[in-house]
Amino acid sequence: MSTVLIADDDADHRELLTLALRRAGHHVVTADDATAAMTALRTGGIDAALLDVRMPGESGIELCRRLRADPVTALLPVMLISADVNDQRILAALQAGADDYLTKPFHRTELCARLDNLMLRKPVAAGKSATAAAAAAMAATRAVRTAAIPAPEPRRRHSA
Repeated sequence: MSTVLIADDDADHRELLTLALRRAGHHVVTADDATAAMTALRTGGIDAALLDVRMPGESGIELCRRLRADPVTALLPVMLISADVNDQRILAALQAGADDYLTKPFHRTELCARLDNLMLRKPVAAGKSATAAAAAAMAATRAVRTAAIPAPEPRRRHSA
């Protein structure tokens, strides 16, 4: 069972998303703004994030940009959700690194299908949380760098 973060300032939207995702077999963590969402993400165990575009303070687009800039959350599947169908807003979300953009209203089956597809394409879908996947990637990078550096040869003494 995967754990999905829902960040939306509207309690009714959070509840609707929570019901849909729980029926689809997901565990849900909710946040009402970007600050609470980051707190939840730092605790680990989040496999995907659904972010509302318009939240007070930091928007879902700004939060997505921060998630992509952080190595721990860079690979986290992120879907932005909004009633805003403005092409510029959608483009801004995708340029910020969103994997998908779902417009409201939507069908529950479409939401779940898109979310499942996102998680299948990302390394975290293999049963690791985003934090564990990022840590493993960093460790692998360090191991490759270490293996690529040859050990110095011992010094030879010259006899005279």
